[in-house]
Amino acid sequence: MTAANKTVRMLTRYKAWANDLTFSMLRNMPYEEVVRPRQTRFGNMVHTLNHIYVIDAVFQAHLQGREHGYSARNTPSHPSLEELWQAVRILD
Repeated sequence: MTAANKTVRMLTRYKAWANDLTFSMLRNMPYEEVVRPRQTRFGNMVHTLNHIYVIDAVFQAHLQGREHGYSARNTPSHPSLEELWQAVRILD
């Protein structure tokens, strides 16, 4: 295995660890708080995390040389926090 491959593997494991921490904290908060409208680009915490998921999926597709199916950096609406967490875990 090359040094670059080792680095990519280490970074993807770190990303999965960080996602686990982030989603664990948000899943312990009242749901109303994580979807509460905020003055941010994506409107609330879940939609912001959905944007990160979409970009990660696009990045993965590019690395694998396949189409990703997205036409924007986020979707018009976001899934529930639990649905998003399941999708993130699969992607990780």
